[in-house]
Amino acid sequence: NSRMKLTPSLLLLLVAVAAQGFRGRSGIPEDISPPMPEAPGAYVTGSASGCPKAAKFGPGPHAYCTGPTDPNKKPKSALESWFTREMFYDLFPFANIGWGPNKCFPYSYEAFVIAARYFPDFGTVSPNKIYTSDQNKKRDLAAFFAHAVQETGENNADLYSQFSGQQAANCFYRGGFYNWFEGGPVSSFLDKSSPGYKPGDGNTCSIGGRYCAQSAELNYFYGCSNATGAKEGTYKGCYFGRGAIQISYNYNYGMFQNWLKSQGIIVDLLANPNLMMTKMDPPLAIMASLWFYMTPQPPKPAMHDIVMGSWNGGEKNTAAGYSGPIFGPTSLIINNECNGEDASNPGGPGESRRIKAFKWFCQYFSVPAGPDNTLTCKTMPIKFDMLRQNQSYQPDWSSTWKEQPCACAPAEYGGMISYFDPNFYPAQFVKLNADNKVECENSLYANPSMYSLDVKTSPCLNHPRK
Repeated sequence: NSRMKLTPSLLLLLVAVAAQGFRGRSGIPEDISPPMPEAPGAYVTGSASGCPKAAKFGPGPHAYCTGPTDPNKKPKSALESWFTREMFYDLFPFANIGWGPNKCFPYSYEAFVIAARYFPDFGTVSPNKIYTSDQNKKRDLAAFFAHAVQETGENNADLYSQFSGQQAANCFYRGGFYNWFEGGPVSSFLDKSSPGYKPGDGNTCSIGGRYCAQSAELNYFYGCSNATGAKEGTYKGCYFGRGAIQISYNYNYGMFQNWLKSQGIIVDLLANPNLMMTKMDPPLAIMASLWFYMTPQPPKPAMHDIVMGSWNGGEKNTAAGYSGPIFGPTSLIINNECNGEDASNPGGPGESRRIKAFKWFCQYFSVPAGPDNTLTCKTMPIKFDMLRQNQSYQPDWSSTWKEQPCACAPAEYGGMISYFDPNFYPAQFVKLNADNKVECENSLYANPSMYSLDVKTSPCLNHPRK
């Protein structure tokens, strides 16, 4: 599982961690039958019926449970008209540490469609003319699922010694949504008596799973919980990777928590981060990952917007072919990986696995993956952190010395409060700038010291905002 996730640019050095993969044995749950194609040629990669049986960890799901629900009762997404329950079961027969999709566990079709309803553009829009409407929608899902394979897939390389190349691939890339926790299904961050066999096992962790990034600003906006567990040496404020694409670190938990609040869902993920896996009203394990996939964090665009072509990589990248609806830069966003695709199969983890998985899912959906050279970010001339753009709201240093209310202004470096440059981000995010500016200005007065401001050097603090 890959541990690093998208960070504010000022934290890049804090979260450079290595990708790792779990290699287990899995297979199709016995109670799942391969789906019938909805149309001739709908499935071009066989079915999971010939794959090895699953190695199931833990006691399995409860016989009865309420299952995932949506308190907001969002309307159905157009995605549900073409991506069916049968397709989900066919693609992820080994989900939930071998037990298969199940409404009592974090990964289910029900949880997936509830998450999609909160992001109605996912798998439903076609903003470019390079691909057809059908192709754009399916490429969007292919990209998200490809990253899930790398992050939480079974990733059983032994399949390639047991089966022919195509059959091995048909089983290997059906391994997404396998793990819940980083390092699972037996995570070194968890107690040996509860190593990750149940979603609730992640309620406490060892110090290695804390993943608590700290600074004056981080402590103010996304402060970690220091609560301890019942056992000595265990903690409740554990921000290691959880969910489909492994949301990690306190700031990502905090930003997702803020987004949930904007949707009328109040949940304290900083105090109780394992609610990411246990909350079912609404279910968060897939929703958090979809939020991460759909949301830009300057200077990085949303992965969805890259796959849809709704992004701006700048002149040099555009000249090199890094523009429009491509896949390569999404690997740069999720884990700063740009090593290209391995020649062998299944190859190693990291960007190579993401590329191979994307190609497999595109084959499954009968859509083009795109030019080989832009499936990787290896030859992308200018990486996102080097693109010149305003990224965050910061104190307006040109006026802090004046006898007038303090103000914030866009700055060319990262911070806790995003600024969405209209030249780089879609309008739906640009419209957040006004509220973000107010949030920044409120924080100047609430905690000026984190910006190195005080009333002596910054007279603006003596003039409250109206």
